Amino acid sequence: MMFRATAVLPSAGAALLFLIGLWLPQGSHAAPVCAAPEGRRVLQLHPPQDGTPQACDLKGLEKLPAREIVATLPEALGLAGEHRWKGVSLRYLVELLGGGEHSQIRLRALNDYAIEIPWSDLVRYDPILAYHRDGERMGIRDKGPLILIYPFGTHPQLQGQDYINRSIWQVHAVTLR
Repeated sequence: MMFRATAVLPSAGAALLFLIGLWLPQGSHAAPVCAAPEGRRVLQLHPPQDGTPQACDLKGLEKLPAREIVATLPEALGLAGEHRWKGVSLRYLVELLGGGEHSQIRLRALNDYAIEIPWSDLVRYDPILAYHRDGERMGIRDKGPLILIYPFGTHPQLQGQDYINRSIWQVHAVTLR
């Protein structure tokens, strides 16, 4: 009697490799936050661990869900008067990058000024990375193209120096650790 070979071993081998793959540690790879930039890159995003850095142009950021904050900023920021700020929630960006409660969130400006933003700020105040002031894009001379805006008008406790320092302008990188 002759035995016929079956394809059990290759499919069993494939199943075994699949199961082993489930047990191995998986890398953290955040999905792209913005579509591939078509214009000048204004924001570098660095996900936690070994994630691949991403870049956004203003068009890409403008396609993300936006929020508005109407506020008169502290005098020390040099932007007198009440303004309407529009941008993307920093918390939303951090979560898209795979960050959360235990993340260290660092923003860096074009002049290399850097500041750490605590997760508690994102939960309590939900600041935005603003790209519009009073309906207009902001140039570098106007503290743009991106500035971190807290809702100063609705939270009097934000008038302290810590929050003024965190209102970083000319933001060009967000890094999570």
